[in-house]
Amino acid sequence: MPDAVPEAEPEPGTPECTVVESVLAFLGRAWAGAVVEALLHGNERFGDIAKAIPEATDGVLSARLKDLCARGLALRDVTPGPPVSVRYTLTAAGRDLGPVLDALTAYGATHPEVLIPKRPRG
Repeated sequence: MPDAVPEAEPEPGTPECTVVESVLAFLGRAWAGAVVEALLHGNERFGDIAKAIPEATDGVLSARLKDLCARGLALRDVTPGPPVSVRYTLTAAGRDLGPVLDALTAYGATHPEVLIPKRPRG
């Protein structure tokens, strides 16, 4: 099992709004929340994650998975082959994002006026 990346803690005395801005800046990156949701729902292989988020490109999914691993929110486990198998799993810190995403979803449902309107396709 790969070594876990230590979880970063805010510096003592860091204003709460700075912590909120930092977390939202990460979750606000393209498809970051959707990747966490896919992992929360048991999708561990890249192909399964891609099927759960068909609108996202492979490049973006790969970048978000690397980001999650670098921040200690997910682990990448490679089983030598053949064939080589790669699985992604959330750490405890990653699983702790579940209620955060649920709260954001509930907020958006309650206050749709604050959501960014979707652009028409075509």
